This record gives sequence, structure tokens and C-alpha cells, in this order.
Amino acid sequence: MKTVPLKKWRIAPWRKGVQWLATLLILVIPFVRPGGESLLRLDAGTRTLLFFGAKLRIEEFYLLLIVVLILVFAFLFVTMLFGRVWCGWLCPQTTLGDLADWFDARTRVLPAPARAALRVLWHLALSALVAANLVWYFIAPPDFFARIAAGKLGAVAGISLTVTALIVYLDLAFVRRRFCKSVCPYGRIQLMTMERGTLTLEFDPELKGVCLRCGACVRACPTGIDIRQGLQIECINCGRCLDACRDVFAPRKSGGLIHYTFGPRGPDGSRPVNKKALLLGGVLLLLVALLVFEATTRQEATLKVQRAESGEVKRLPDGSLVNFYSVFLENRGGASRTFSLEAAPLPGYRVELIGPVREITLAANANRKIGFALKLNPAPAPGMQVELRLVSGDKVVAASPLPVAVQ
Repeated sequence: MKTVPLKKWRIAPWRKGVQWLATLLILVIPFVRPGGESLLRLDAGTRTLLFFGAKLRIEEFYLLLIVVLILVFAFLFVTMLFGRVWCGWLCPQTTLGDLADWFDARTRVLPAPARAALRVLWHLALSALVAANLVWYFIAPPDFFARIAAGKLGAVAGISLTVTALIVYLDLAFVRRRFCKSVCPYGRIQLMTMERGTLTLEFDPELKGVCLRCGACVRACPTGIDIRQGLQIECINCGRCLDACRDVFAPRKSGGLIHYTFGPRGPDGSRPVNKKALLLGGVLLLLVALLVFEATTRQEATLKVQRAESGEVKRLPDGSLVNFYSVFLENRGGASRTFSLEAAPLPGYRVELIGPVREITLAANANRKIGFALKLNPAPAPGMQVELRLVSGDKVVAASPLPVAVQ
């Protein structure tokens, strides 16, 4: 009979620590407000994403697309390396299920009516917290609580809050682990992404004769599988069976029969190379490099110009031509800045901007609409353009052409 090496350390404390940390981050992030703005929030009203101190407006959502691609590829990369570690260690569904199970265990000694009533209240409290936390990523918590107190949350936010709370409550009351076993698509995606070198929980087949057939691993499994039957799609890599087996063998001064493994060892003792993970890792690095490049070369400020709504063109007695415009300025930086609008020199013409175009102060991530007039002397020929420049200090931070109408 093969000797089982003694291993005393347990997975549960580490898994619970990761779950608590992830949960606290999800709950706390909406309350972190550097500079008075949310750390991460999508403001649907202004079509702006508040992203770790920056404001990405809808025209900059290509950066958000890159971030989403990074998250998707990172998710797949982690899956190819560590299997369903997300399911067992980080997934909110697992965390909610654990909280519901914890409460059930603590109230088991109470009379059935009291236990049922407390169970409903606990599920309602968790559901309300999850629903509110979701809405906080669209409505800042201070505004959320103020609107709730005033009864002015709004139809969209109110419906979202109610529907999310209802879904979470039904999940806690009737579904829980059944979702992981039969509905969640991630387990099916895992089958397509797994390699021989992917991290899995394994019952050591060489130690099959040592197994006491006590069933502790099956009773500990939240999805009810038998790890002794080999890799199964329902396994969420939580490690509960590992702990249960080690607890059984600990009095016998030997380790458990279940362990995490990155694939079977070869004859030389090496592990298989996870080629898919290496390929995805390369793609992930390229996307991160692209995001860094785009973020570092992102314009400090922008201006967009359009003709005034009236489209009026004036000719003055001295032969000058006047066009009217509206300009939209945006300070994309993290600090307040002062800008000025200037027209590029045009040989043979006197170019003048008329309006509030000097010492324009914009707060961080702020924008403003300004009306001004462009005066050219003498009147130009049709089709001429003048370059409008946005200047901060002595630096031109943005520019846009001004098409000049002659009639």
C-alpha cells in the first residue's frame, strides 16, 4: 500500500479570505470618491464612464472596449491556468450560497417557524444589498440614498433595484448550487478552454486502495459530486473535499487523497505545457500594451466646433467677413486648467476671434459650450478654412478646422 504524505494545511481559510476580500471590494468601490467623483461608475444620463479618476465620454468608449477585451481574455487565461477557481473562490453566486448555508447552519436549532421567518429576512437583506450595490455602479451612493429618502429614485433605477432583488431572493431561496450544476454556462466554457496542464482537483488514483470510503468528500461537496469518480463538469475547485479528506486522515498521521494538480507528471517529473494559456497570455499582454499606449497618448483636452444655429454670415463695410460658431471644450485631465482659443495665422489676412475666448477655466473632467465669431479681413474666397487652436500655457493641446462660409 502506498504511503500517503502528511499534509495538515487546509484550503478553507484561504478561500474564505479571498471571498471576503472580493466581496468587500465590490461593496466599497462605489463609496470611494477621489476628487468627489466615484472611482468606478457609469453615468447613463451624461453617457460618461467614471473610471479610476478619469471620465470617458461616449466618443472614448473604444478605451472601454479595450478594457472589456482585457477582462475577457484575462478571464479565459485564468480559466485555462486555474480551471474553475473563479467558481469556487470568487464568484458572487458561490459567496451568496455560502452566506445562505452559514445562516441555515446557525439557525438549525431554532423552532421551524422562527427558523423559516429568520431565513426569509436574511435572504431579503442579502437580496436588497446585492440589488443596491448594483445600482450604486450607476447612481452614486450619496445620490442613491437621497433619492430613496425623497421617493425620487426614478422608474428605471427603481425597476432595476426591484427586479434584481427579486431574482437574487429567488436564487437564494430555491436555486443556489443548482445554478452551478445545471445552468451556469461557465462550466461548459471551461470544457473548451481546459488543457492537460489546467489546475484541477484530483483524487489520486494510485491511492485508491487507501480510501476509507467514508463519504466525507461527497458530503462536503457543495455541488454533490464524488471527486473519486474523476474530473466532472460540476466541480467548482473550491477544495472542500480536499479539507474533508485531510481532516479524516489527520488522526492517522497521514495526508488526504485529494490534491490540486496542474496535470499529470511526465516520466521525467515535468508538468505538461499549457499552450493555450501561453497563447492567450500573449494576446493579453498585447491588449494591455495597447491600453497603456492609448491612455498615455490620450488628448489632454478636446474641442469640437460647429456652425452657429442661425448659420448667419455678415459682411462689414470695411470688407471683413464674419462667421459665427459654437465650440465644445472638454478638459480630460485630473486637475483644473485654463485654456484660450486662438486662430492660426493666415498669410494675407487679418484673423480675429471675437467672444469669450481667453482665460477659459475648466475643472477636471469638465466641459463647456462657448459661442464666438471669426472675423476675416479681407473676405476670403469660397472653400477657405482657418485652424482653431486650443492653447494651455504655451502649448497647443488640440486643434480643429473652421470652414468659412462666404454667404
